[in-house]
Amino acid sequence: MIRKIFNTTLALVVLLSASSCNKWLDLQPQDGITKQEFWKTKEDVKAALTGIYSSLVGGSVEERIFTWGELRGDMVTLTLSASEDYKQVRNSNILSTNSVSDWGSVYTVINNCNLLIDFAGEAKALDPTFTDALYNDYVGEALTIRSWMYFYLVRAFRDVPLKLKGSYKDGDIVEIGKTPAADVIKQILADLNKAKTMVPHQVGSGAQVNKGRITRYAVFSLLADVYLWNEQYQEAVTAADSVLVNPDFKLINNSGGWFNTVFATGSSAETIFELNHQASVSNIFYEMLVASKKPYTTSEFVATEIFEPNTQVGAELVDGRSAFYSSSDIVKYTRDNPNFTNFQVYRVSDLMLIKAEALNHLGGTANGDEALNLVKKIRTAREALAATEPDNIDGDDIEGIDQFILAERAREFAFEGKRWFDLLRFAKRDNYANLSILTDLVSKISDTKVQQSAINKIKDSNSHYFPILETELFADQKLVQNPFYLN
Repeated sequence: MIRKIFNTTLALVVLLSASSCNKWLDLQPQDGITKQEFWKTKEDVKAALTGIYSSLVGGSVEERIFTWGELRGDMVTLTLSASEDYKQVRNSNILSTNSVSDWGSVYTVINNCNLLIDFAGEAKALDPTFTDALYNDYVGEALTIRSWMYFYLVRAFRDVPLKLKGSYKDGDIVEIGKTPAADVIKQILADLNKAKTMVPHQVGSGAQVNKGRITRYAVFSLLADVYLWNEQYQEAVTAADSVLVNPDFKLINNSGGWFNTVFATGSSAETIFELNHQASVSNIFYEMLVASKKPYTTSEFVATEIFEPNTQVGAELVDGRSAFYSSSDIVKYTRDNPNFTNFQVYRVSDLMLIKAEALNHLGGTANGDEALNLVKKIRTAREALAATEPDNIDGDDIEGIDQFILAERAREFAFEGKRWFDLLRFAKRDNYANLSILTDLVSKISDTKVQQSAINKIKDSNSHYFPILETELFADQKLVQNPFYLN
């Protein structure tokens, strides 16, 4: 893992030209620059940070974000073009040779963040124009992106290598083994709580910059998400409120062109953080969701249970979110020009539902009522059908509100790489009190001939995390395979 990261880092970060820093996300590599020539100015650090953002889009990182969050869920199904590795994951028959477990591109991003954090101070010492505010911003953004990558890893693999220093040369490459998930989460929270004091509320001028880069609001959004996963509910509410208090973030009504504004145009009032795509960078979602040999298509569950068909004779009512898919394609991130549609990481509706879920588990009728009101605000904006709203639910019905929130998250964040993690979070709460969420899931998505085997496997909580790729075990002798895959 580390040697691959080292080579990729040299190509991505060291070769970035400081002279190309006129626009964010618009840098061209320049051959021949060495470490001795780099990390001299604030422009070098900016170039490195821009390289980090560039490494997030148009390739395997976005593919991992989507695949880890959707492949094991019930919102997508596989086409005949899907790989055998994908089919094995769906059938809970995951081997240590399965390419879905390849975390290399995610650790490359982490290493690039580590390098910036390690060397930005050297540039600041050499460049008198490199202000404290700018230094804090750049390092805070790198800390947040590193935390975001580790949050994906810990949810996908549980215990993972925790590397906080950059690898720049062969001598930096060390075997480090795995760190317990609880300690990884502890590091994530420490870094985010540091970053929230470093990154400003706005990092530039214009919506595209402030939606496409880490701002303080993006830091608080990730904090709220991590706190919720970690069952720190009051902290999740507080972090979410730090975003929701800003009136500039607001829901766009379905009748006001919500779908096109948020997903086609981008950088909307709903968006807190998104990954910006450009014409020069291929949109991986087009290849995965629309192209003729796409591996994914919409599951029947989406049309029949998440967006229940309208049965009113002569009516034309429809939940605005049903525009996310067609009979064969998932169109949420695929405009006519497939390169431009941005990937939404956090929207204001996410913070509203994170807060609602946390309030519900703080308990009390007042908290439950507030949770219900947050959900209903989103449903009103989306013109949700009455058929998808449960009957006779009130503020002290924790289980009923949970089910309502989980279903609403499916509608709101369909195909945004969140579904499996949502299902796992709800299932594992209170020592897997709701394991049936996962047993019902695998009975629905597995091939009939392996259905019972898949159900038996999912009852073991160790199976909820991917195996470490076999090649990683060979490369790092301190790594130990995840428990479910030892035999």
